[in-house]
Amino acid sequence: MWRSIRVKLVAVYLLLILFSLQVIGAYFVRSLNTSLMRNETQTVKAQAQLIASMAAPEITKAAKDPQGFSSVLASMPQLINGSAYILNPQGVVLDTSVGRALIGQKRVDSVVTETTVSKQPATAIRVDPITNQYLLEVAVPITDQGRFQGVVEYDVPVQGIYTTIHQVTTIFYTASLVALLLTAALSVILAQTIARPVVEVTRQARHMAAGDFTRRVAVNSNDEFGELSTAINDLAEKLAEALAENARERDRLQAVITYMGEGVVVLDANRETVFVNDAAHRLLTNPEDQAQTVADLLGVRNHAGSDSTEGTFVRAIGDNLMHVHLTPMRQHGQVDGYVALIRDVTEQEKLNQARRDFVSNVSHELRTPLTSIKSYLEVLLDNQDADAKTQREFLGVIERETDRMVRLTQDLLHLSGLDSRQTPIRWSDIGVSDWLTSAVDRFQLQAASLGVKLEVQGKTDAVIRGDRDMLDRVLDNLLGNALKYTASGGRITLSAIPHSTVVKVVVADTGMGIPAEDLPHVFERFFRVDKARSRRRGGSGLGLALVREITELHSGRVRISSDLNVGTTVTVELPRRGVSH
Repeated sequence: MWRSIRVKLVAVYLLLILFSLQVIGAYFVRSLNTSLMRNETQTVKAQAQLIASMAAPEITKAAKDPQGFSSVLASMPQLINGSAYILNPQGVVLDTSVGRALIGQKRVDSVVTETTVSKQPATAIRVDPITNQYLLEVAVPITDQGRFQGVVEYDVPVQGIYTTIHQVTTIFYTASLVALLLTAALSVILAQTIARPVVEVTRQARHMAAGDFTRRVAVNSNDEFGELSTAINDLAEKLAEALAENARERDRLQAVITYMGEGVVVLDANRETVFVNDAAHRLLTNPEDQAQTVADLLGVRNHAGSDSTEGTFVRAIGDNLMHVHLTPMRQHGQVDGYVALIRDVTEQEKLNQARRDFVSNVSHELRTPLTSIKSYLEVLLDNQDADAKTQREFLGVIERETDRMVRLTQDLLHLSGLDSRQTPIRWSDIGVSDWLTSAVDRFQLQAASLGVKLEVQGKTDAVIRGDRDMLDRVLDNLLGNALKYTASGGRITLSAIPHSTVVKVVVADTGMGIPAEDLPHVFERFFRVDKARSRRRGGSGLGLALVREITELHSGRVRISSDLNVGTTVTVELPRRGVSH
């Protein structure tokens, strides 16, 4: 309850009013009591002085003639409202207003003794033990021509003054209580008025802390509380805008990180997984279902050492290679976590390996004919007297090896042009039957010399669109391979099967066939099934690679099937004219 500002304000107001009333009351009662008693004392003292003046001659006379003293107090009964005594210097009662029975007795009151000793007026207030009333006692000296003759003691009841003061005090405190109650009521109202803006601002602050920025504080005044309410409203509006913008930025960043192509993994300082984006899920093949944690799967524990420096490494995960870039996150100089950026470099590594193999194969393919040429040239140079037949044989070998290098170089240049898409394509309409017939005509003499039957099966009016020279090269490579690996007495057929959108061109032979384990690799550059035999027949290992490149350049595809010692079938699918892929 005491934490409420309203209770505190009311308590402060009441305490201030109560303190003020107490101070005012005490001062008022004390001042009233002092004033009344001072006035009463002055009045009584004046009456006592009057009695002393009248009694002085009588006492002087009585000193000479004790029988000549006459009562002074009896002659002024209307002036005396209390008890008056006339005493001689020894304190013996000479005259009194309360009965002659006390005459001749000695009084020993404190005021009488004080006046007798000091010869000065003295006053005192005491309580009458009989009536239990307050009495004012005044004693004044009696002098005659400077000689001390006695004392006048005058006792006056002052209970009325104390009664009046008590009544005044009662009235004052009653009024004070009423004023205090009214002040309390007004304080409650005033505290409500003052505290209402503070309460509203506090409520608004709590709503803001809970994330609700839609509420606004009512501004009901132009004072400091009004300015505070306006400032709180402005703060709520600006905070709402700032948090909304922050949320939008966070969502955008979350979307970028979640859907970016590279995998992102966030780990805490203990290498526990905090966040894994979609790409990382795909690259890590759903790490939640694996026994290893993400940190162990990536090998982070081996690379995030005590120095916690940024590092890059390649990690094998299954059949794939992952390039991992690990960056520590620091806060206040301490490592607070890690961010791992993951990229699948399997294809890149395969491409790099293929390039290395390509360079190695080209070097090997060129070295073999160059070695042969160099060897035969050295023999010719060392044996210039050799007969003409031997020289012709050696020069024939040199010519064949030179032609082989020329074919290899041409094939490499052609493949390079196809890869870079720099080889221009001269598009034209090509009749399929005419295209196949022309190819058979080019190889008919060679087939006849080898004892191989070469023919076109079926006719079609299908038309394809492409570069005639490139497509002729496709058939030349396929027919050339078929003739190389088909023994005498074998058969090679060339046929076209038209479909609604494509034309399938099939080259089938009854040759030696290809082992099943070599079929997936026959379209790779420099791959040979029988390397020694292929080289003897002048093969470069680039023919089928060129077939695939040219076919894909024409939006087609090529497939091969083979049975060892049975034969090989190559199918080339090309889109018909007017059909785009």
